[in-house]
Amino acid sequence: MRRLDVRKENDFSLWQRPSLRLFSHEQLTKIYQASLNILERIGGDFYDEEAVDLLASAGAHVTDKRRVLIPCRLVEEALRSVPKRVVMSDRDGKRAMFLEGTNIYFGTGSDTPFVFDPYTGERRGGVKEDIIRTARVVDYLSEIDFCMCFAIAGDVNQMTADVHHFEAMLLHTKKPLIITSWGIEGLKAIYEMMAAVKGDEKRLETEPFVIFYAEPVTPLKHPKESLQKLLFCAEKAIPVLYTPAPTRGSTAPVTSAGAFAVGVAEVLTGIVLTQLKRRGSPVICGGGAGVMDMRTTIRPYAAPEQDLGRVFRTEISRFFNLPSWGSGGTSDSKLFDEQAAAEAYQQIFLSSLIGSNLIHDVGYLETGLTSSLELLTLCNEFISKTKRFLRSAVISEDNLALDIIEQVGPGGNFLTHPHTLAHFKEEIWMPELIDRQNYQNWVNTG
Repeated sequence: MRRLDVRKENDFSLWQRPSLRLFSHEQLTKIYQASLNILERIGGDFYDEEAVDLLASAGAHVTDKRRVLIPCRLVEEALRSVPKRVVMSDRDGKRAMFLEGTNIYFGTGSDTPFVFDPYTGERRGGVKEDIIRTARVVDYLSEIDFCMCFAIAGDVNQMTADVHHFEAMLLHTKKPLIITSWGIEGLKAIYEMMAAVKGDEKRLETEPFVIFYAEPVTPLKHPKESLQKLLFCAEKAIPVLYTPAPTRGSTAPVTSAGAFAVGVAEVLTGIVLTQLKRRGSPVICGGGAGVMDMRTTIRPYAAPEQDLGRVFRTEISRFFNLPSWGSGGTSDSKLFDEQAAAEAYQQIFLSSLIGSNLIHDVGYLETGLTSSLELLTLCNEFISKTKRFLRSAVISEDNLALDIIEQVGPGGNFLTHPHTLAHFKEEIWMPELIDRQNYQNWVNTG
């Protein structure tokens, strides 16, 4: 059959991933400059002697025992030395997450006091078995890339619960982990377990499979426990998050720009300290802001202001050319219901469009107080659906299928053509949970 005439090019292929950007370079620069102004003029309160000494030795101005003013020079030097990409391995050493650009990876959240029991439907306090169950589910779900503990184990000694959380995840999933700890002693115990898995500390540096999560206390307060953990991670080259949670109208200015500036100042403080402790130690960038509901005083996870914070957090990370911390798949609903599904999917879609690297909290209900394996499993399908959209359409000579169109001709049928059989699985997304039957078949199948 005559071949239709098309322009021939070597490896002709046009593909562009859909994306979303809200902040201009000028806007991000202005917030960055405001955060530098905060650090130089207001500074922060530091409750750890080593952190104060590191800053003072590098030229920061200590106004009293705790208050330290950080010159912009230290920030600029730190941003030059901090790694621009972080590659995470799984427990066995296989490279699993490439934290750079707009690569997206999804995982659970941590430390919820309540869970929905998947067998009884009861909302109850968490136990260690819930974390084991979460790790197993995460290990199975194809679109969930990393695991956080997703509960607080209330049935173990609370002084060592963080170590129990890590053990439960370590033994029941190979996927990368993001962890918290109550204090430096717990973190040191966890580090020994990490080194035992890898055989030595050097392999932990070359094949990192754990990211540590630490937080300052907004506004501009850096507790002893947080700083100790941050500096330990820098010393051992453990990838670390030092991510604040400014709440507009409560712990930060009610205006988005002011809250963003405070959050960025706190993130930059963490980056400065890690690079002073060990130049080149890896850091994941945070820095967004949420809002307080003035009627209930809660911090809603599904508020539009929270979405704005999600976008900003990712875009300021990209402005610094650093891996980004994100969130999605959460709901303010108290139940696994229509509200939960709608809010979770909207966040997954948004966080994917903006290209957040590490999207955590998948499966959270009740503003992060309750975890739901049912919502986590549904979100796995939402993520798969979203990734199919992001894959968009590849426009290539082969995919234009002009020969096939000519073969079938006007009024023909493509259903039985071999080209359809060869390509439909990669071109058409098929859900596993979402139902597409007509009403009568839906009734007949129960």
